[in-house]
Amino acid sequence: MDYETLEELLPLAEEGKMVLGLDTMAQLMADLGNPQDQLPTIHIAGTNGKGSAAMMLATILEEAGYKVGLYTSPSIMSFNERIMVNRMPVSDEAIIRAAQAIKGSCERLDLHLTEFEVYTAMAWLIFADKDCDLVVLEVGLGGRLDATNLVKAPLVTLLMKIAFDHVGILGHSLGEIAGEKAGIIKAGRPVISYPQDPEAKTVIQAKAEEMGAPYLEVDPDDIRDLPSDQARKQVFSYKGQTWQLNLLEAHQLQNASVVLEAVESLRQQGYPVTDQALARGLDQVKWQARFEIMHDQPTIVVDGSHNLDGVSQLKLNLERYFPDQGIVAIMGMLADKDVTHAVAEIVPILDQIVTVRPNTPRALSAQELRDKIVSIYPEQYDTIVPSDSYEDAFNKAMKYLSQDDVLVIFGSFYYVGYMRNLINKKLGNDI
Repeated sequence: MDYETLEELLPLAEEGKMVLGLDTMAQLMADLGNPQDQLPTIHIAGTNGKGSAAMMLATILEEAGYKVGLYTSPSIMSFNERIMVNRMPVSDEAIIRAAQAIKGSCERLDLHLTEFEVYTAMAWLIFADKDCDLVVLEVGLGGRLDATNLVKAPLVTLLMKIAFDHVGILGHSLGEIAGEKAGIIKAGRPVISYPQDPEAKTVIQAKAEEMGAPYLEVDPDDIRDLPSDQARKQVFSYKGQTWQLNLLEAHQLQNASVVLEAVESLRQQGYPVTDQALARGLDQVKWQARFEIMHDQPTIVVDGSHNLDGVSQLKLNLERYFPDQGIVAIMGMLADKDVTHAVAEIVPILDQIVTVRPNTPRALSAQELRDKIVSIYPEQYDTIVPSDSYEDAFNKAMKYLSQDDVLVIFGSFYYVGYMRNLINKKLGNDI
């Protein structure tokens, strides 16, 4: 279902009527019977990596025989991708039924909801209707005041890498941001964390102690990156046990280690997962637009990195996998991101850049982004060109590309999905 059609069905708050906090969401879900309280849930927050961890867990748990509800954001093409059951997007009919139920509640209670509140309520209604055994739930923004934080007693809480993003909302220090993310920690419920910056770690540990929540942070020394004879997979060991991972980025080894600890926690709580199911899940997991290699000769990489930490990881991965190849980029970014530092980080390794405007009012225009890059790297003036459309951007980039070069498309999830479709239409997906 496209977003325009969906918005016509939804009881969204009018401008100026949005109510911050969880009270409105709590009223809505109570009227709907609080389905979230009947769904065993793994709750995941963090700046980067939470979607990857969510998909890994969903894949593993499905391989273990569970019916798994998966709620993530943003979607790449259609809204349905946000709400999946056993990794399949739910039907338009299921979305319409949930939207109608929510609309009825809002009319009865005179509630005004944000888009994300409605989306989250829809997910819970659908997962309950589908009798999901387990739900993997990704936080939308922050944690403490996020609509997903109505979950009272998650089976396990995961805190993925905390970095700078949404600083105007979450805070201007890692400690402040970590405090918002750690707001999903619940009394007595186990917490597993990515290896955090010390400032973030201190805040998370303090919150876990306050809530009496058992806390474990993955130790990077327990992770070993091992040689792999498959170009599209990573092999690693964690605490001496070897696994193969179908995701390429280096930091995915840390994400996978958090997932391994989450599975162990679930096992201890009576949810059997065999090592065979775990291995199949890691070996088969797929996650669109996360350093996704879509085509060979020329190599085309699609990546949704949109903040400084994500772009830094993208740079490291390009240098790791394509150290001796020319790199052409299509870049589109939102104006409310840290564009200056992201640009400063990655532009030095790019040989040619085509700028594009993502399809959202929050985006920089292609010319504005070009001007921003040139203001930082004036010597790149002749290697940066703006484009009029996604197709124009793709056509321009392909003219600069030789068979041995790499095309990387990144900067915002608001357009990389459309670029994926364009690649498939023009070249097909040969991977």
